[in-house]
Amino acid sequence: MALATLAAGGAAQAATFTAASEAELITAINDANASLDSSSTITVTKAFTVTTQLPQISSKVAVSVGSAGGATLDLRAGATYQTAAATQVGIAPNTTGIVVAQGSGTALSGTALTTGAGQSTVSVLDGASAVFTGNLNTGAGSATINVGKGASMSVGNLNSGIGHTAINVTGGGKITVGTNANLGGGNGAANGGITDVVVSGTGSAIQFGGASGYYHHAGTLEVSAGGFVGANTVQVGFRPGDVFTAIVTGPGSVFGSVNNNLTIGGGGTATVTVADGALLTSGTSGTNTLSLANTATGVATLNIGAPVGSAPAAPGAVTAKNITSSSGQSTINFNHNASSYEFAVPIGGNAIVNQIGSGTTTLTGDNNYSGGTTITAGTLQLGNGGTTGSISSAVVNNATLAINRSNAVSFPDAISGSGVVQQRGTGTTTLSGTNTYTGGTVVQAGRLLAGSAGAFVQNTAYTVNGGTLDLGIWDLTTSNLSGTGGTVALNAQTLTANQAGDSTYAGAITGTGGVVKAGAGVLTLSGTNSYSGNTSVTQGTVRAGAVSTFSSKSATVVANGATLDLAGHNQTLASVNNSGTVSLAGAAPGTTLTVTGPWVGNGGTLRLGTALGDSSSASDKLVLSGATAIASGTTNVQITNLGGLGALTTGNGIEVVSAINGATTTAQTTKNAFALAGGHVDAGAYEYRLYAADASGTGENWYLRSTVAAVPPTNGGGTGGGVVVPAYRTEVPLYAVLPEQFRQANLSMLGSLHMRMGDNVRPAANDAGPAVAGQSYRQAWGRLISTDRTTSQTGTVSPTSRGRLTGVQAGTDLWADTHWRAGVYVGQLDGDMRVNGFASGLLDLGVGINDLKNQYFGVYGTWKNDSGLYIDGVLQGGRHRYTASPVLGLGSGGKGSSLLASVEVGQSFGIAAGWTIEPQLQLVHQRVSLDDASIVGALIRQDSDSGWLVRAGVRVKGEIDTSAGPLQPYARLNLYHTGSGTDVARFIGPAGFADIATRTGGSSGELAAGASWQLSRSTSLYGELGKLWDMSGDARNSSGINASVGVKVLW
Repeated sequence: MALATLAAGGAAQAATFTAASEAELITAINDANASLDSSSTITVTKAFTVTTQLPQISSKVAVSVGSAGGATLDLRAGATYQTAAATQVGIAPNTTGIVVAQGSGTALSGTALTTGAGQSTVSVLDGASAVFTGNLNTGAGSATINVGKGASMSVGNLNSGIGHTAINVTGGGKITVGTNANLGGGNGAANGGITDVVVSGTGSAIQFGGASGYYHHAGTLEVSAGGFVGANTVQVGFRPGDVFTAIVTGPGSVFGSVNNNLTIGGGGTATVTVADGALLTSGTSGTNTLSLANTATGVATLNIGAPVGSAPAAPGAVTAKNITSSSGQSTINFNHNASSYEFAVPIGGNAIVNQIGSGTTTLTGDNNYSGGTTITAGTLQLGNGGTTGSISSAVVNNATLAINRSNAVSFPDAISGSGVVQQRGTGTTTLSGTNTYTGGTVVQAGRLLAGSAGAFVQNTAYTVNGGTLDLGIWDLTTSNLSGTGGTVALNAQTLTANQAGDSTYAGAITGTGGVVKAGAGVLTLSGTNSYSGNTSVTQGTVRAGAVSTFSSKSATVVANGATLDLAGHNQTLASVNNSGTVSLAGAAPGTTLTVTGPWVGNGGTLRLGTALGDSSSASDKLVLSGATAIASGTTNVQITNLGGLGALTTGNGIEVVSAINGATTTAQTTKNAFALAGGHVDAGAYEYRLYAADASGTGENWYLRSTVAAVPPTNGGGTGGGVVVPAYRTEVPLYAVLPEQFRQANLSMLGSLHMRMGDNVRPAANDAGPAVAGQSYRQAWGRLISTDRTTSQTGTVSPTSRGRLTGVQAGTDLWADTHWRAGVYVGQLDGDMRVNGFASGLLDLGVGINDLKNQYFGVYGTWKNDSGLYIDGVLQGGRHRYTASPVLGLGSGGKGSSLLASVEVGQSFGIAAGWTIEPQLQLVHQRVSLDDASIVGALIRQDSDSGWLVRAGVRVKGEIDTSAGPLQPYARLNLYHTGSGTDVARFIGPAGFADIATRTGGSSGELAAGASWQLSRSTSLYGELGKLWDMSGDARNSSGINASVGVKVLW
């Protein structure tokens, strides 16, 4: 039952009714309406649900929901609650009041709704409605207002007090405010409240009537997923001490003013973030001003995309007539990741603009803010191809500043930082500030003009892909010049490319100014350049990337250590002064450099690519054209062989310098304008030299020839004419003589039976030990060898060689009996052989040294009988290494192998007491195989002759007893004969070869003397001195004194 409490004195002045159920509430309403009291209060003390239409509550009756234990008024299923007075929720401290209206047809209405010092919750849900003709006021407690799921609430004004208020509008719910919303009330941060508002979901809204205002002092606002918050006038964070934060995010989400201005941070601190397709607006369609921090205490921050410190997000939109900021602190941060985001609202006042996201922000308004611009990441672009889009303050650019205007625009303020500046629009942008940015400059279109001495930053990178980089009236030094097109307009100035790295510029350089290349890097030009000033290559390389890319109007100077590289592309220059390198060589021969003025060689190099072959071979060519094209000084011509196989030239040879239309080259005077680097260049088997004039000695051209005059002039030059002979390279005799050198080394190691092992010595007469002269004892032996050899062969280059080989040979019997002995030996024989031959057109020219290193392994078997007959057989394998070192050239090495077989027979006869004579016959066959060897310009393949050698000789030996042991001296006379044959050294080029034939075979005689000396029963010494004389044949071998000494031990 409803209880009524009467006022003191018995008079019915005021009554309080309580209700703990739906029935009690109905009774209380009826009793209170019927009461004669001037005012009454119905207090809901419990939680209960109302499902019927309650009686209308009189204007003299207030309803209070909330008690110390908590009370809930839950209206459902079409229930209605109507009061002509105020409804109070959680009025007293430490009370909890909840009012819920949910379900379609459920209605809650009254003149006002007030929350107090307790905890209060008012929820209108699931299609229910709430209408308060007066105010919705929250107090000092904690209040939550929920409107969701298609429900609606209408209030005259929406006010939040000094407590904490949470307003949640979701799921299509809507709060309609007749006049104003004043949120976060009280007096600033010290006494004011905090109000947090969430409006989320399509159709969710807080909207206002006519002359209305949304004043949010402190707290937060979240508008998301299509929510809407809008009033005639909007001010947030506008009192000193206020702190307000708003996030507006998601497609369809809107926050802003309808007819009047939107003010952010008028006197307090306010941050608004608009992201992911949401809209922040000032006035319908953005017709009013967005005001930031319009008092001295105001701090306003507008984030497009994401707050500072968060990862970039998709941006939202801002519509306004303009953005102003005055005495406060205003910042606009573009922290988004969109590849193209246009911001058209003009920004003025003292605002600061920061581009901090990875995306591209395009400002299309004519901005005049003075707070400065900082670009931390992404791109800030001025203009979008039209005639608007500018800023008027200094820029700290640490990413990309782009200018995209179609008209002429000036940028007078300074640009600093580590970022890049890009000219993107078709108009002309004039930079006139003192700029210090270091990230480089890129011109894509239009014209970027230097309007002051400090406009273009010196020693930074410049890239021109289109449009024009215009130097104006100031010189420019770049650290890198590159780009795919466009123009660099020098006017009358100098462009210096001072770059350590490599780059390519494919555009054109124009004007009357000049170009300087400094730094160690390579600058490749591939556009059509027409500037008429000088080209100075002081360091590094200027390289052509296309035909006729070098300016034909430019006088070119190449400094010592620098390079002008045509890289296989034909070019024309006005003149050349060369102290460095001018290179024409490309992948294939045939490049032409035409010089129409003076060619001055200051000891520089002209590098040409030539297919070194016969006279029809293709070659790069320096062409001097015109009467002013005069070659002077000295130029070293360096030839790079491009696929030439080497061949005999005929007639004039290969033309490498041409003089036409009256040009002169000193070919008819001092003949010193050009000289071949190194004196000659080699290909295949041939040596090419540079000659002034043609074969008849006339003309101003210069030629390469692989022939020389049979009787060269005394000054060593060549003027053509007369009989000519081939000019073989110095390596040809060196390689031609190698097989014979190895054959002679093999024979020196082989020797004969007695040279290798000495004689078997009988014991002394007074030796009481067992006999040791027989062959039943095995023996180990070794000898030192020093052999001198002079070899002279006929053939293509008639090589001769002289030198001495020294080494060691050691062996041992593996098996022995009274008649047989078999064993193995190893040996090494090394030395240098000086070689002469037909080279450079000269007979018997000293061409270099062959350094030979030979290692051997042999097996032998010897049979002897008691009558002095012996037969000795040897099989010897050799491993050979060599280094062929031409004079004034680099040595090249190679290796090979050999196999030799020998059969020797001899028979001794007594001729006197203690003396015998021994005829000998030896037959030797050997084969030498040398691996292919590579030298500059050729591969050498040896086809060595495999031939027979016959030795016939006689040896006279004596036996003498001495106090030191038996001594067996001997003398021998030998005749050697080698069958005729031919060694062929094939010098192979990329497309052909030249065979160098060298003849073998001949006869030689030898005279030698030696002895064996028995030192003890088991040890003996032996040695020999001899000399070889050549007698006849194509390969004539002779020697100085040959010597060997050995020791033999029986075991």
